Amino acid sequence: MIKLLRNTGVALFLSGMMLVNTATSYSVDNGFITNIKELKEMSDIMNIIKENHVGGEKDPTNITLMQGALKGMMESLDDPHSTYFTKEELESFKEDIEGKYAGVGMVIQKKSDEPLLVVSPIEDTPAYLAGIKAKDKIVAIDGESTYKLTSEQCVKKLKGEPGTSVKLTVYREEAKETKDVELKRSIIELKYVKSRIIDKNIGYLRLTQFGEDVYKDVKKDLEGLLKKGAKGIILDLRSNPGGSLGQAVKISSMFIPEGKIVSTKGKTGDEEIAYREGKYFGDFPLIILINEGSASASEIVSGAIKDYKRGILIGEKSFGKGSVQTLLPLPDGDGIKITIAKYYTPSGVSIHGKGIEPDILVEEKDDFLFFNGFVTNVNEEETKENRNEIIKEVKGEEEAKKIMSKGDIQLDRAVLEMNKLLEKK
Repeated sequence: MIKLLRNTGVALFLSGMMLVNTATSYSVDNGFITNIKELKEMSDIMNIIKENHVGGEKDPTNITLMQGALKGMMESLDDPHSTYFTKEELESFKEDIEGKYAGVGMVIQKKSDEPLLVVSPIEDTPAYLAGIKAKDKIVAIDGESTYKLTSEQCVKKLKGEPGTSVKLTVYREEAKETKDVELKRSIIELKYVKSRIIDKNIGYLRLTQFGEDVYKDVKKDLEGLLKKGAKGIILDLRSNPGGSLGQAVKISSMFIPEGKIVSTKGKTGDEEIAYREGKYFGDFPLIILINEGSASASEIVSGAIKDYKRGILIGEKSFGKGSVQTLLPLPDGDGIKITIAKYYTPSGVSIHGKGIEPDILVEEKDDFLFFNGFVTNVNEEETKENRNEIIKEVKGEEEAKKIMSKGDIQLDRAVLEMNKLLEKK
């Protein structure tokens, strides 16, 4: 699912890992003398390349060569979750985790040789307040055509320091007109939580990513659902790729009255245990929705719920990502994300490479078709319409009609099972 959406060029905000608290500095044993032979060989190769290489568009520099070496070093670990980031890449990654960035506030889509397409403006942002709408085409940014730019290049041009301005040249199909819109960049907050009441007394709570401070939003929405009369809660973690370990512990603790939530073991084999913390919200009936895109922090929550038999898991087997990463900034502004531990559910099970089996299997081959994006503070109807356009492109007109008319069978089953639980209670 995630691969498919990436291929469409939709700009999404993904983490796909389990992060412990971001480090502000790093320390290593002074192994310079031990490594001096290998470091000298690297220096010799850098000099050979700079003095002799012909064929590239730009001459290599010490910085570009060192960045290439560092990327290769991390790739040699054969661990897709350990990565080297340049300064720009690190800043973008932090924005994803923290749920904040400085820009104009749009979810965008970019295809080759086409203008930048607005999927949906984010609510209460400069783009939203200026009247930018879904399906608007950004044909130029600060006078530069977007047709030949990549999605990443467009995003880079749209971001900037808060208070600075950017001029967009916008074409609106329905009006058949092009106009310039000047926007002043501001801090954009991305929301990963949404909720509603289903069938009068069932609370539906969707969490799309474990951002760095998402607990407060989950807490607010859960309290709101209970105040509105929800007697049972459906927590939707489908296609949630993960995020902060600390947030996973806090959110699990909302539903579990006592005991440990997760344990981790690092290089030395020493075990660290995270026990429940914060407010417990009661023993109301609970159902967790998971699928093959539910990973990392989502599996921490699902695993704890399953081990304690606190609720019912419905859907498909989860992804199986049971490792923990830490983010280490380096002196030049770049950084590395490196795997430092494996995590274990309360019963001591490692789900790495295995995943978590649901209590009730409900397979949905087209489950990505019910996915409206990771950012929830957008117009849901607009994002749904854009998703349907993607379905037509992938499946064709006739097949798309069948798919879009059949509904969300996993959520429907969760509602059915919840009503059974409520009748018993």
